[in-house]
Amino acid sequence: MKKIKNLGIIIISVGMALILAFTLTVNILALGMFDNLFEQFIGKTDDTLRGDTLGADVQYVKSAFSSPKELYEFEEGVCAEIAQEGITLLKNEDSTLPLKKGTTLSLFSHSSVDLVSGGSGSGSGSFELTKNLREGLEHAGLKVNDRLWNFYSVGAGSGEEYTRGVGSINYGRGLDWNINEVPLSVITADKELTASFAGTTAMFVLSRTGGEGADEARDMAAFGGKSGQHYLEPDDTELEIIDYLNKNFEDVILLVNCNNAMELGWVANYPNITAVLNMPGAGRTGVYGLGNVLVGEDEEGNEISPSGHLVDTFVYDNFSSPATQNMGDYRYDGTDYYYVNYAEGIYVGYKYYETRYEDVVCSRPEVGTYDYASTVLYPFGYGLSYTSFVWSNFEMTEADADGNITVSLDVFNDGDRRGKEVVQVYVQAPYTGYDVDNGVEKSSVVLVGFAKTDYIEPQGTANVEITVNLRDFTSYDANGAKTYILEQGKYFVTAASDAHRAVNNILTARAEAGDISVDTNKMTAAGDASFVGTFEQAQTDKTTYAATVSGEGTVTNLFDGAKLTDTPYLSRSKWNVMENNGLRYGTPSSAYSAAEIGGKQFSHGITAELKAQLDSKSSGNPSEGKVSETYAFGKKNGIDLIDLRGLSFDDPLWEDLLDQITLKELAKLVAECGYCSPEVKSINKPKVTDLDGPAGLNLVVGHGSVDLGDGYKAMTWPTEYLLACTWETDYAQQMGEGIGEDGLYSGVVGWYGPAVNIHRTPFAGRNFEYYSEDSFISGAMGKAAIYGAATKGMYAYLKHFALNDQETHRDHLGLVTWADEQTIREIYLKPFEMCIKDNTVTVNYNEAVKDAEGNITGYTKKTAEMPAATAIMSSFNRIGTIWAGGNYNLITGVLRNEWGFNGFVITDYEVTSYMFTDQCLAAGGDAKLTTVDWSKYSLEGRPEYQAYARNAAHHILYTVVNSAGMNGYVHGVEFVAGFAYYKIIIIVLDVIAAAGIGVLIWRLVLRVKKLRKGEPAVQEAQPEEGGQS
Repeated sequence: MKKIKNLGIIIISVGMALILAFTLTVNILALGMFDNLFEQFIGKTDDTLRGDTLGADVQYVKSAFSSPKELYEFEEGVCAEIAQEGITLLKNEDSTLPLKKGTTLSLFSHSSVDLVSGGSGSGSGSFELTKNLREGLEHAGLKVNDRLWNFYSVGAGSGEEYTRGVGSINYGRGLDWNINEVPLSVITADKELTASFAGTTAMFVLSRTGGEGADEARDMAAFGGKSGQHYLEPDDTELEIIDYLNKNFEDVILLVNCNNAMELGWVANYPNITAVLNMPGAGRTGVYGLGNVLVGEDEEGNEISPSGHLVDTFVYDNFSSPATQNMGDYRYDGTDYYYVNYAEGIYVGYKYYETRYEDVVCSRPEVGTYDYASTVLYPFGYGLSYTSFVWSNFEMTEADADGNITVSLDVFNDGDRRGKEVVQVYVQAPYTGYDVDNGVEKSSVVLVGFAKTDYIEPQGTANVEITVNLRDFTSYDANGAKTYILEQGKYFVTAASDAHRAVNNILTARAEAGDISVDTNKMTAAGDASFVGTFEQAQTDKTTYAATVSGEGTVTNLFDGAKLTDTPYLSRSKWNVMENNGLRYGTPSSAYSAAEIGGKQFSHGITAELKAQLDSKSSGNPSEGKVSETYAFGKKNGIDLIDLRGLSFDDPLWEDLLDQITLKELAKLVAECGYCSPEVKSINKPKVTDLDGPAGLNLVVGHGSVDLGDGYKAMTWPTEYLLACTWETDYAQQMGEGIGEDGLYSGVVGWYGPAVNIHRTPFAGRNFEYYSEDSFISGAMGKAAIYGAATKGMYAYLKHFALNDQETHRDHLGLVTWADEQTIREIYLKPFEMCIKDNTVTVNYNEAVKDAEGNITGYTKKTAEMPAATAIMSSFNRIGTIWAGGNYNLITGVLRNEWGFNGFVITDYEVTSYMFTDQCLAAGGDAKLTTVDWSKYSLEGRPEYQAYARNAAHHILYTVVNSAGMNGYVHGVEFVAGFAYYKIIIIVLDVIAAAGIGVLIWRLVLRVKKLRKGEPAVQEAQPEEGGQS
């Protein structure tokens, strides 16, 4: 009996210990770094304001809509229109499209009932609200083979074994790239089903997903396929069905519903595939746009034609890209550090394919073995229409004092249908002996401008004007001038419908002028020299483009240490270096890697010096350890944050405001910004909410779109990839405005988007979150989206800064990313730079009117021009050896000093312990999104980091005060935070834990008292009479 009683005490003690441990954990997490996450999932009472506004209009940012319903319906229309404008017609033989209304479509593949509408991770949304393919087609007046639809949705083809794998599981912690298509044998086994195909048009839906944390499988052996096959090509089951369709249908439409550039060269083997459409994830209502494109008519009955154009190069073999020689699972021997080397340099996408083509045509030395026609299927910028266009009257102005050149031409619609045309402007810079000697790389053409016409009626003409700037003609000279140069020589400017035609135009013009020797037999087609103009630079300019926005110093090398010195980098002076995987930095190891080529991880040795650099927590700040300034904290200056709205970043009032913040408030402000910016009571700063992601506002880590009220959810927008295919920045602006409107209705002020990383390879898992393989169109789209959001008072965290172009091992101690300075600046930093520079928005504010005693008696409404881009999210990876979010040269050197950025820089979501708060602050960053450090960040007794944190607070507050987060405020109005419901749960747990501990202590006291009296602590049981003891 004694043992039983002791066991009971042990059980109770263990149970209470577990409750205590759980309660402590919840208290630390919920009341600390994950407070805002818990609030979002569980909810809270409304925040309120108290104080007298003195009759001022304090709604600085107002919605253009009267209700969530009105906003929701408007956004549904814009979403559909973006898809309509971005869906790209790649093939249309025998005028298969447009279809007549009433045509019945037989939709093949399980993906026909499970379209890819977006991706997983931060770029997801409420996909349960997404309109399905059938709804989109029937909305446009088409019919759907009901028996086949039911086969895939509820019949024999609907089983779980036929569900497409999700790709990235739990942010790459698991992988499922299984395609799982329903076999042909299952389809043909149902004779009534096959009989239903008669008199219908076949559409095969080829879908591939993408997701955060994992790159697309480069080998399918571990995912139900064959070794040597990859995810971005059809598998054997799909090809068997396609072959059946080719033999049994006169016309087959292929809908490519993929978030990455698919290999499509195999289509030529199936002549009855007469139409091909490319539609990346189209968001909630994008299928309505697809239906409109298929019938050639919009919802108002107006005639339309497809007008999307590609923003990636589509090739016969995705491994033909030099970047694919270095991507994926690469590890330093004997360490937990992973790396990637951007050995391809600037030659990403068309900048590789078109440049090497030109060098073959011009018979340049060491060009190696390369055949463009068998390499590139659809060039960058390619897209067809239901009508045809003739261009004429190309003109080009001289450069003005600001470096602006205007290109103009006429576009004539010589077809019989309305249509829109995309005009693209490319420049070719001179590639000289100086460039070869100094390692300055130049691609054959670079996109520098574009425009899309409005609808042009048949036999109608539109005049197009596009202004380009000489800044986009420059190259970064890392070894000679060590800055941007506009090199002496002749620059060729051309208007073209895609990058390949641009190259051919320039080759033809230069050949006709006798400028170069061209082997026309090696050209794929003749160009048109009448669409080529020239700009002559008399002397190399090494100073104009070396100027910084801030005026501090000049633009010069900051990333010399990010380039490897023991391996070659690709140069157009020696193309053949890349043959036989000559750029690969690593060898296959014995370690297994499921998604990698051959299932093998690649590895490379590491020196002790490099290992020590990777282990270091240094930001590279030359002042680190030398800062001695001290500041005041907690002063009573009587200033509210709202008093600074509309004032410049350098206004002296900021110093007085910053002096009011207490040290504890400052530490919280920089260390606990997970999906929010915390309240700062000393300056009446409210807590404001920030949320993901690139496809619209969704709850933390992809748990559905936020509520707008009245039962409506925020829009899940088309992917950035599809948006870019519209070639219309107006749509990017509208999407930004829509996300900003969603913020006004949901109370979200900061948006973790847009993302302007680059489609470095077709296999990157988050290509759907990024716009393009091209820097210029990425920057143009991102800039417009940020501006749109800013007009609604939302600050957009431009992300991921920078070189976050691979998901594999992105956050495993920070993917060590090697690249040369020219590549870093021209390819990967340029989109960010475009978004930040020359991008302003009008901000409303109230200026206080005071009496003779200094009392506020009222307010006068004012406006100010402020930066539109005021927030950036840094990235997981390292640039060279230094984590991007703690990289002084990146954040302070480039972003702040060169570009003049004074906004808020936040880290990405920390999941492993290498993203140090101190390093972030020393680098010029401002706040941690989350942390794995359970201890509270402290600034006590640390004057250097107090100084860094004070600067960070200035950036954060400057961003927040000019946002919609200050609606309702004038001086004296106070923020009263709502009560989070999860805290009730914590209180209950705390009470239970406290009560349990109290009981245990009481029992312990009783035991001690009994022991002191000489009594047994536990009463032994007495044996019953006649029993045994």
